[in-house]
Amino acid sequence: MENILIVSSSNKSKGLLINIAKESGDYNVLDVENSFRCREIIKKMNFDLIIINSPLSDDYVENLAVFANENTNSSIILIVKNNSPKENIDSIESKGIYIMEKPLNKLMLINMINSYIIHRRRFNSIINENEKLKKKMNDIKLIDRAKLTLIQYLKMSEEESHKYIEKQAMDLRIAKIEVAKNILKIYEY
Repeated sequence: MENILIVSSSNKSKGLLINIAKESGDYNVLDVENSFRCREIIKKMNFDLIIINSPLSDDYVENLAVFANENTNSSIILIVKNNSPKENIDSIESKGIYIMEKPLNKLMLINMINSYIIHRRRFNSIINENEKLKKKMNDIKLIDRAKLTLIQYLKMSEEESHKYIEKQAMDLRIAKIEVAKNILKIYEY
């Protein structure tokens, strides 16, 4: 289940945003009342979406939005008054933070929340695929290091070291990476 964090010093606005978020879908919605609590909770938990409502009692919303953007992978919606300076809005939007001006259009916010969550799911699948590829690359590097170790210490050819690792993996019924680790333990440590 996706996590949404709502940051609002106004209890009335916070309640409204919580209801809209829950109406948007089956999401785990948490709320905090200020920038300090938000900074604490995003260090402990991952959120798919952070909605920040201005003004906050203890900080400028722009500072919190930039902090959250730089320290999390969360999508961020910043809700501001409609008379906010254009330069501030452009500066914040250039960092990938979406800005919605008050008064809010409920349907637009629901669509925005769902759109961000859908994009977040895709983003998470890409991150997971990237992690799998990194692990595979590290495994290949380790196996190649084991092959080089066999070539160096046992004077095997590259093909012989490759076949040796494969045969050991089949005979012992373990992954090639485990064989490589065992070889490196023997010869490198």
